[in-house]
Amino acid sequence: MKAVVVEHLGESGSLEEIPGPRPAANEILVRVVAAGVNPIDWKLRERAGQRFPFVLGQDFAGIVSATGNRVTKYREGERIFGTTDHGSYAEYTIVPEDDPSQPVSKISDEVGDADAAALPTAGITALAALKVLQAEPAMTLLVLGATGGVGMFAVQIARERGLRVAGTARAANEEFARSLGVESFIAYDRDDVVAAVKAAYPEGIDAVLDLVDDSDAIKKMAAVVRPGGRLVSTIYSADVAWFAERMIDAKNIVAFESPPASHADLRLLLELVEQQRMRVLIAKEYPLSEALDALEESKRGAVTGKLVITVA
Repeated sequence: MKAVVVEHLGESGSLEEIPGPRPAANEILVRVVAAGVNPIDWKLRERAGQRFPFVLGQDFAGIVSATGNRVTKYREGERIFGTTDHGSYAEYTIVPEDDPSQPVSKISDEVGDADAAALPTAGITALAALKVLQAEPAMTLLVLGATGGVGMFAVQIARERGLRVAGTARAANEEFARSLGVESFIAYDRDDVVAAVKAAYPEGIDAVLDLVDDSDAIKKMAAVVRPGGRLVSTIYSADVAWFAERMIDAKNIVAFESPPASHADLRLLLELVEQQRMRVLIAKEYPLSEALDALEESKRGAVTGKLVITVA
């Protein structure tokens, strides 16, 4: 089968012909139709603890091609989506039937393959962040990076739950941000973010979801969070002790780990899309042969919505 393989640390990867995987007793063989692109995909190429060689990608949508003899929930020909440690930038991948760290679920007829492939990592990260922030109706939430993959879902889910949402993005993305449900929009390339948030919410923000700031920049958010408020970083840049000294409960979260993911998270995300209570913006679709170009676009960090690789 064709797959995008990284042979050594620091290499970009290449499209290669490799043997197709075979499912174990509790595993599902999936013919990949689409694969979602996430920053973790290109970051793994540079992570020293990663086992090489490996197939790039983790989010997928596809069709069950075969199942191990202990699999009971899925049948050949069914459409499924989820996350796999086996690699999704490939014609075939394998996923365990019941491993919460690699959640999987069926796809309903109302949801397309590209939309389904875009959901898992970004959507589950958004759900995890809102859980840690203890998001409740009438709270004010600031999302830094509101029109990216995670931000797009976090804004919509927060509004669905009755929160008031402020969000930052490039000035050119204001219309899209407001269409997601951003009440107060701040253009980070035009406005002073701290000053703009203070003007809109002089009483302070209840919670901040920071998807973009490094360890220095994120400290500026302390000026806009009310005492006793909460802050979450998805890129592990929050100095928890530093924020605690300023009466802010800060957390760093890792997708699928803190808090743990579940198959139910996937089903919830699918239900929101299925019922048109949340939408997925696909910024661009790349064929498998151009997967490395998709990663470079993701790495530049200016994507609005989600990038998807089409395989079948």
